[in-house]
Amino acid sequence: MTRKIITAAALLLTVHTAMAQELTPGQTYMNRFAVAPAFAGFNGNDEGFLGYRATMTGIDGAPTLLRANVNGNLKGTMGYGVDIANEKAGNFNNTIAALTYAYHVRLSNDMNLSFALTPTIVRSAYDLAKAKTYSAQVDPVFQNEAGLAGTGFDAGFSVMFNVQGLYVSINAPRLICPDLKFQNGIVNTDRVINANVSYAIEADKWEIEPGAAVCYGIKGGLDWRAFATFKYDRRAWLQLSYASQKWMGIGAGFAATNRIVLCYQYEVGMSDIAKTCNGNHEVTVGFLLNKAKKLQKPTIFIDDKPDSKPDSKAESGLAKKLQEEIKARTNEIKRLEGIIEDCCANNNPSSDVNSPKPSEDPNQITDPSEPNQQIADNNEIEQPSDDSEVAQPRDPHKVEWLTPTELINVRFATGTATMLKASMSDLDAFALKVKHAKNNDRDILIIAYTNDPTAYGKQMSERRAMAIKKYLISKGVPANRLIATGMRLRNIAEDPDGRYEDNRIMVGLEVKQRDK
Repeated sequence: MTRKIITAAALLLTVHTAMAQELTPGQTYMNRFAVAPAFAGFNGNDEGFLGYRATMTGIDGAPTLLRANVNGNLKGTMGYGVDIANEKAGNFNNTIAALTYAYHVRLSNDMNLSFALTPTIVRSAYDLAKAKTYSAQVDPVFQNEAGLAGTGFDAGFSVMFNVQGLYVSINAPRLICPDLKFQNGIVNTDRVINANVSYAIEADKWEIEPGAAVCYGIKGGLDWRAFATFKYDRRAWLQLSYASQKWMGIGAGFAATNRIVLCYQYEVGMSDIAKTCNGNHEVTVGFLLNKAKKLQKPTIFIDDKPDSKPDSKAESGLAKKLQEEIKARTNEIKRLEGIIEDCCANNNPSSDVNSPKPSEDPNQITDPSEPNQQIADNNEIEQPSDDSEVAQPRDPHKVEWLTPTELINVRFATGTATMLKASMSDLDAFALKVKHAKNNDRDILIIAYTNDPTAYGKQMSERRAMAIKKYLISKGVPANRLIATGMRLRNIAEDPDGRYEDNRIMVGLEVKQRDK
């Protein structure tokens, strides 16, 4: 009697064991790893999917399938996958567990080829406790409510080819396909080959992807399914399908968040037998476990809401430091803009400024030799001795000048012509302003004052003016636009308030643009 039961159930077991490897329509668009293991890690993400399918609902003992799988990327060119499926059909319970190793080859910028090997464990069981027979009283197997089970090891191979929006894959999940040894019997399972092709077409916010899937079993024959998916704004999609066994399906899905997607699929039978049931129902949930630096196709997940938290404490600290640096630089720019406006925005040519106030004595206008600048270790700017490249422009007494403006932060070491480093920011801002000014041909007068009435004081003021001139030339200001002069007060009584103290620097602009 037991042999007859096993023989009678062999065909049903073969059909459903193959069905557990068949692609469920709800995951055709969502889960490419379920289409072919060669997709494992292809898009760079770590993704997980959980699906439940109830076939021919309303009929006692109709097949149900629960499937869970995870796949991800390993070091860019490799991928991994884990797939577990459990199917129940009447007294049969089939479980398949598979591991996948995938390797991806980039043929060109738009062309890729992927391969995958999938070792598999197959476990099939028949529950005699639920079987009904009139001879159970005389059969020891049924009397003990024993179960029949068989376990086998198998392996699969898949390949995927991609060029732009075209995806072609072939998957052979049961290459070895050994016999499953049951108690008092042997069951032969079927070899199955799945092929899938689809092409994604993008049009504005829409994405349309038609495709077809073919399943061929050596014993079970050929089945096919055609489908088309319409996706809007990367968030929601509608899928239509038709299978060769006269099943017509419609499915809908959406992205609940940038890490969770949901899909429901319903199929109605068009054949006379299929019309007696309540159709097929399938629910699939997808999880983005770890996203790539940049999401790439094919993926069902979206990236318009990136994670707000940094990936590490180091990145968080760096982001905070950059924000503080930006704030400090912004404040510095505002301060320098104010200085530039004070120095260069005075456009009042009606003022009585035919000549600078301190420049009444032509003998005080001089252009002595000074060394080139270099940064010293004592936080000062030293001046070298060669001045051959700095030519003195026109006579300042023959130029009409605007009222000179003070460069407040330009300072020198006491009693020397050595400019302090703190002076550079204001001079850099001034050089930038005059280079990009609308009337950039006007001469610039540089006046260095000292309240030392001696000859040494006069010489020092001239050297300081030349130091500033040479620095501005090094920052790109043409030498022929700069006039440097040193001034000293002939009598301390002329400066009772000490306004022209040591280190005081003034600059003035020519009133009118120079004739060319």
